[in-house]
Amino acid sequence: MFSAVQPSRRTFLVGAGRFAAASALTSVTPFPAIAEPRPHRIAASALKDLAGAVQGGVVLPDDPFFDDYARPNNLRFRTLPTAIARCASETDVQACVAWVRKHGARFAVRSGGHNYAGFSTTPGLLIDMTPLSTITPLPGGDGLVKVGGGALNGMVYQALERLNRTVTHGRCTTVGAAGFLLGGGIGFNMRMFGMGSDLLQATSIVTADGALHADIQDSGDGSDLFWACRGGAGGNFGINTSFTLRTFPVETVTFFDITWTTDVGEVLHTLLTRLADAPPEFGSKINVTKPARGSGDPRLTVSILGQLHKCGTTVEAIIGPVLEKASKTRIDRDMAYWPAQDLLSEFTYPYFYQEKSSYMRAADITPESVVTMIRLAERMPGTSMANAFKFFQVGGRINATTADATAYVHRGYDWLFSSEVNWWNRKDPKSLVDENLAWQERFYATVNATTRAVGAFQNFPDPSLKDWSSAYYGGNYGRLRRVKTAYDKDDLFTYRQGIKPL
Repeated sequence: MFSAVQPSRRTFLVGAGRFAAASALTSVTPFPAIAEPRPHRIAASALKDLAGAVQGGVVLPDDPFFDDYARPNNLRFRTLPTAIARCASETDVQACVAWVRKHGARFAVRSGGHNYAGFSTTPGLLIDMTPLSTITPLPGGDGLVKVGGGALNGMVYQALERLNRTVTHGRCTTVGAAGFLLGGGIGFNMRMFGMGSDLLQATSIVTADGALHADIQDSGDGSDLFWACRGGAGGNFGINTSFTLRTFPVETVTFFDITWTTDVGEVLHTLLTRLADAPPEFGSKINVTKPARGSGDPRLTVSILGQLHKCGTTVEAIIGPVLEKASKTRIDRDMAYWPAQDLLSEFTYPYFYQEKSSYMRAADITPESVVTMIRLAERMPGTSMANAFKFFQVGGRINATTADATAYVHRGYDWLFSSEVNWWNRKDPKSLVDENLAWQERFYATVNATTRAVGAFQNFPDPSLKDWSSAYYGGNYGRLRRVKTAYDKDDLFTYRQGIKPL
């Protein structure tokens, strides 16, 4: 058994006076948010009841670690909760669900806190799953691993490295495994193994009635709920307490990190069209980066980062002659898998951002559409931070699964496109931020129109997206609503872009 290391933090209930102080707390937003939530009051007696029911502890605003637990990754939505319940067991999760039903309290569930649209923030009760982070290899020799519902990606990496196994995993170590898996889960292995959610073999979940549905699978009782958990996104059907994943043995890989500073339009078009035919062992992400405003160098750069599992070809052969134009080339062959992931991974600190996404087929990306992207990107006003638009390479094994086999509907594409705007409130005035967000809307609409891009990635939630249900879930939304109705007809688990019961 591998139990993720947790920092030693004092988390606990004390006297009634402390609960009384917390009950008067209203929504605190030291950083501007998209919309100020209404003040939310929870009675001191109710908080005391909660503290008596949750063995993992209830953290209140006077705790020195309260802000650490409450802070989201996107500071644009920095709404502080009234209290934080730290769930150390499935019983704690059930107690929290019973408590919010009894008291009608607003709540949100969090492990990593990386929801782009702030859907894991609340002015009410924050249900913190991070204590439930044990990672256990299951007996039988078939490579199954059970991951606690509060584990972070970095904890999963550490456990899998000890086992010499891997899965489809992301780059960011502080992302919660639950949110990652429930919304699909992208990473450099996805073309070879499938989406993260495709590797899900079973999950345990506490639903709105407080029932624990243990280890539901693709057949038997709860199979409809299991289907919904493979791409239906977090916060819709209940609180997932564990995930059983299929894993794969690790091997050596070729790591690559290549940058171009000239002929960026030609390079980008070549990469986007040529790489669609790459073998599934090739995983990559392309960035087109605009430097920070005032940095002195306004030029766009194109870069590609990724890995190649052994398959009888090379990175040079896959990328082709355009490699000769690169200004920086790093290609490391025969690297041990997990040391290579250290080079591929990233740690993101909290900041302000908005991201918009869609899916493309390489056949629809013309030289003219790429020229349009580059010209528009050059006109981006910019902020005090670097900004980029990105292409995550999909296809391969992902497209071997039908769109309705799981709740993750986005099959048959070559690229997941994403446009980001990043900023710091203390450095970038609101007028400049608004100017950049308006530019992003125009850029996104134009790119989609010129490349026939469609949909949006549910793990990159976009609060400005109007037809979000169709964009995230396509033809699967009707079935998702039926599952929602079966397990949460009163919409206890609700948020602005949450799946609605019939």
